[in-house]
Amino acid sequence: MNPGQYRILIRGGGELASAVAHHLHGAGFTKILLLERQFPKAVRRQVCFSEAVLDGKSTVDGVTAELITSFDQVEEKHTVGSIAVMVGSLEPALENWKPDVFIEGTMLRQNWGLTKNMAPVVIALGPGYVAGKDCHAVVDTARGPEVGAVHEDTGEHLEVRPPATIMGFTDERALKAARDGIFFTHHEIGDEVERGERIGTVVSIFGVEDIRRGVPVDATYSVTARISGVIRGLLRDGAPVKKNDRIGDVDPRGQTEDLTHLSDKSRRVAEGVHEALIDLVNPLPTNTSSKA
Repeated sequence: MNPGQYRILIRGGGELASAVAHHLHGAGFTKILLLERQFPKAVRRQVCFSEAVLDGKSTVDGVTAELITSFDQVEEKHTVGSIAVMVGSLEPALENWKPDVFIEGTMLRQNWGLTKNMAPVVIALGPGYVAGKDCHAVVDTARGPEVGAVHEDTGEHLEVRPPATIMGFTDERALKAARDGIFFTHHEIGDEVERGERIGTVVSIFGVEDIRRGVPVDATYSVTARISGVIRGLLRDGAPVKKNDRIGDVDPRGQTEDLTHLSDKSRRVAEGVHEALIDLVNPLPTNTSSKA
């Protein structure tokens, strides 16, 4: 098996999808294209290739991803050892780039229309998909003993499980938007915060211009920390948000070493994808040798 001959399309550039791309790239699967939205929603931005959408380039633990604007540029980035990142929808990528492997990594927790015929090998991360029906394999993403487990025939959707408990806290760690708007903040990832401290403000999209002119408006609300700790993830200042979007999270343990490095959980998920890929690709006849 020659890993470098396979084209791998990953939808999503958040923490888990980035860990998968990082791991596979290191394992020799160097033809990787990430698809992202125009305004990425990843909160652990320092370990996410989605940052390339806004900065043009993102390096995570020694691996670099670069933004492209057309499929003609994909090979150029691969030639210099980078992962390619593109903003766009799935259908054109499937049609124009014709991947051998498609990995669904957006963590939507529900099947938006994923099918096994989208590519010769289709792998999904997390709950919301039926292995063997919607895709060829599902990799478990819930923290715990099953994280990274590969399922090739579940017969049912993986169960959506609550966040892991850290120092007695679960949902309290999350910062979420209570309404649509634009998120503004002066905080950064790594800042220490106290319970009740304001992390930022969400302004109704209709009130943004008034705020900029210094006119008081009522269409705002404060995003406050529900626990004390360190900001582990946070959207950028000026990011558009929808109601219930995750804005950030607070780690009650304080300073940890994984703020700028891929977490053990994300690495285990990536290993699971690699395991599934090896199992599914090995018996797969490939015509990728004729591809550019």
